[in-house]
Amino acid sequence: MQIVPLPPPTELEKLLSGLLMRNVKVAKTPGVAPAQPCTVALFKTEDPVLEVAVVCDVPLAASLAAALSVVPAGAVKDAVAAGTLDDSLRDNFAEVMNVLARFLSTGSGRRFALNRVLCPPDPVEAAVLAAAEGSDERRELAAEVPGYTRGQIAFCTL
Repeated sequence: MQIVPLPPPTELEKLLSGLLMRNVKVAKTPGVAPAQPCTVALFKTEDPVLEVAVVCDVPLAASLAAALSVVPAGAVKDAVAAGTLDDSLRDNFAEVMNVLARFLSTGSGRRFALNRVLCPPDPVEAAVLAAAEGSDERRELAAEVPGYTRGQIAFCTL
């Protein structure tokens, strides 16, 4: 496994705040992993291949997705209660993750591309979760999207 340098959390705040047009707050939370069920976005570079998994709990995934197109907060509450994202929230979350590739690329100097996004109700493969949880390099963060729900996100080198 190669280490993928990540920019500081303040850079993630700037990126998400600009994208969502809200004052998103991000803070380090070492040792606090996103709860299950979760979403996973997989990113990778070309040769030499570097891979990063971004694991996000459903409350934050739904909040990021809803804020992108100003979906009412009630949809986030419904998604959290169901433990899943509906089709529109899944599409919006994938768009947020696609933009997040820029965050990964900034710190590493390599161009990361979004490879795929796994969201409930589709199962996240056990091997992917095991690799993310066993990563030697994890950055665990809490993020709060004003008007929506706070949640956890983790960046894991695979």
